[in-house]
Amino acid sequence: MAAEKINILFGKHLKKIRAQKGLNQDDVAAMCGIDPTSISRLERGETNATLTTLFRLSKGLCIPMRDLVDVEQTCYTEMIDDDLIFELRMQLGQLTDQEQQFVLEFIQRFVQLKSRS
Repeated sequence: MAAEKINILFGKHLKKIRAQKGLNQDDVAAMCGIDPTSISRLERGETNATLTTLFRLSKGLCIPMRDLVDVEQTCYTEMIDDDLIFELRMQLGQLTDQEQQFVLEFIQRFVQLKSRS
């Protein structure tokens, strides 16, 4: 994956995290000890985040580093139609916890097999 694309995906992911926490860029900057313009540039994908910056974001936002850098989560969820997600939730809601776990494991195995071919 090209560096520019990773930066854009990370920026979208960071913005999503910030929005979910109900924070603005100034709030994040203050919590993490990072300049507000740096937060803005990160969210727009204009710059690489250093390890120090990632560490500060992780600690300041109180999220594990692995969740902070999981840009694929944002990438894939944006590609799924909201109506499809709603329908999946409705169908899964009719299953027991054990049945839901089975469906999840089935999907995970299917994706693994698909990625190998």
